[in-house]
Amino acid sequence: MPLRPGLRGLALALCLLAGPLFADEADLRAFAARVGLDDARGFAETVETIRRTGRLPDRYLTKDEARDEGWRPGDDLCDAAPGAAIGGDRFGNREGRLPRGDWREADLDFDCGRRGAKRLVFSNDGRVFVTVDHYESFQEAPE
Repeated sequence: MPLRPGLRGLALALCLLAGPLFADEADLRAFAARVGLDDARGFAETVETIRRTGRLPDRYLTKDEARDEGWRPGDDLCDAAPGAAIGGDRFGNREGRLPRGDWREADLDFDCGRRGAKRLVFSNDGRVFVTVDHYESFQEAPE
């Protein structure tokens, strides 16, 4: 059933307003390059998934899920779960470097071997931060 003219205009306005709610992929890729991430495309896809669904992409496993696959801290995750990365565990923010919130963390730029220092930290309200120095400093991703 076609929308009445007034509803059509309202629907169009909502679509136009909803578009700029989050940064586009180009903005996220540019941010990733600025902060020193190697996999800008993967970063942008991860942020877009978090903001669209509230969850990490399926390639991420919590530490418990990775252990269930045979991984142990210090081991190469690729041996136990090829194509996966660690992510989804709670981040405590004990040092208070981030605003108050319920934070989760995920590895960035993981390509087998030992886990690096780069992490994405995200909250349940859609905020996303990146640390490239293992939680010493954070930079907020564009919204």
